Order: sequence, then structure tokens, then C-alpha cells
Amino acid sequence: MTNISIDILESTNEITTRILNALLPQVTTFFDKAFDNCENNINNIISEAIIASPEYQSIQSGKLRYEFGLPDSDARLSSILSIISNIKTNYNKPKISKSQIQGSFSLYMIPSDYSELLSSSAAIFTTEKGSKLEWLKWLLLLGDKTIIKDYVVEIGPNSRSRTGNAIMVGSVKGRWNVPPEFAGTKNNNWITRAIDSVNDNIEQLLAKSLRI
Repeated sequence: MTNISIDILESTNEITTRILNALLPQVTTFFDKAFDNCENNINNIISEAIIASPEYQSIQSGKLRYEFGLPDSDARLSSILSIISNIKTNYNKPKISKSQIQGSFSLYMIPSDYSELLSSSAAIFTTEKGSKLEWLKWLLLLGDKTIIKDYVVEIGPNSRSRTGNAIMVGSVKGRWNVPPEFAGTKNNNWITRAIDSVNDNIEQLLAKSLRI
């Protein structure tokens, strides 16, 4: 019997580095495709969730449109939707680090204080008398707190109405607030509820995109 011996001249680290360098181009191509897929599709998922939400529908042509007195609600919703669905991305391409190939990407939406949304022209309605109505701030942050005292909104056709179907009238001890079914606070509002409703869809998309 002939004894055969093999001497490995390279260290384990050198062999590992060679393997990782050979794999890196394939991993990079895979991550690039996964990143593009997630970025594009998450935008669509979130946009569809916002549009399908009760708040969006009501602002467009229902109770909230009349309560806030928004005659141009479609244009405002379009502007708001473009801000919300404009997801910012941070993609770290794969690289070799600590004997591993590591890569990551993060998706960022609007700031948690909603400053980008609330500072937009769509978030504030200026009346003919010059009063500024911060309707989006009321909807997203103030819950059911009283916003206007001694007044109530009467729904119904009225020639003095901005929308043609509601007007605010004085009422002793009356109070006006965002309708409770739509009211929101910083951590539980129109936007957070819409995104929460599609969390599973986003997770499934990420899993599918990253599946080899």
C-alpha cells in the first residue's frame, strides 16, 4: 500500500479568503436584484394601503372632506401620497468582513415626528379669511381633543360651504374635534394603521426577494 501525504501550503484564512472572493460577485448580483425588487414593490404596497384606508376614502369624498372643508381634497391627497410613498433607501453592497460576506439595506419613510408631511402645503388649508387650518396635524396627532370650541359642523347642502355639503355653526357649549373613528395620535393614526395593515405583505416580499 502506498502512503500518500498532501501538504496544504495555504492557511485556513487564506483558503477562506479565496472562496469568499470567488463568491462575492455572485452574492453582489443577487443582493442588487433583491434590493431593486424590494425598493420598487414596497412603494407600491404602501401606496395601495394608504389609498385603501378609510381615512383616504373619507378625505377624498366622504365625511372628513366635509368636516375639514377641503374642496381640493384630491390634489392634497395626491401630494401627501407622493411624500409618504417616497421611500428613502440605504444600500450597503456586500463586502468581505470577518471571514463573511456581509451586505444590508434599510428602508426609511417619513420622519417619526411627521415634520415632512406637516410642513407641506397640502397639510394646511388657508380659508378665504386667511385662517390656516392644520387639518392633517389634527388628523394625525390630536386624537379626539377639542380643536374648536362653541362650534359644530352641520352636514348638508349649503351655498356657503367650501365643499357644498357642510358648514360650521355656532353652538353654546359645542365642540368640534376629529371624528373618533378617524382620530389619530403619534403612534396610532391614519399612516401607522395603513402601514401596519400590510406588515405581513412587506415581510413576505422581503423573504421572497432574499430567498436563494
